[in-house]
Amino acid sequence: MSVTVVLDGAGLHAWAERRPPRQVLAVMEVLRRAGAGRVLVPSVVTVEALTGDARDASVNQVLKQIDVQEHLPLIPARAAAALRQGTDSSAVDAVVAEAAVRTRAAYLITSDANDLQTLIDRGAGRTAVVTV
Repeated sequence: MSVTVVLDGAGLHAWAERRPPRQVLAVMEVLRRAGAGRVLVPSVVTVEALTGDARDASVNQVLKQIDVQEHLPLIPARAAAALRQGTDSSAVDAVVAEAAVRTRAAYLITSDANDLQTLIDRGAGRTAVVTV
């Protein structure tokens, strides 16, 4: 069984912490037990998560080990825009939610649970939103 986890900016920081929050540890344990997993970050998330200086060290280490989705093709971009329509959600949140729905991610780790859950629900996704 393969498990996909999608991270937004806060989720990426939580994943990179040496002592991540308990909720993140629980997701990491699910991945370990599954024996196969994928951690996905849309590249636009790195714009929010990185500062461009030495404070980025732990996040940069994580980025070397996970799947950074570097391209946003037009079809997923349109799908993200459709999820966002009529909401106050950011474009980045919509891209993150679209990635979770499209990949059928088991988990999405975020500090913005309400907005992301709304977007996932609009996409008829079944991703569990984990709050950090």
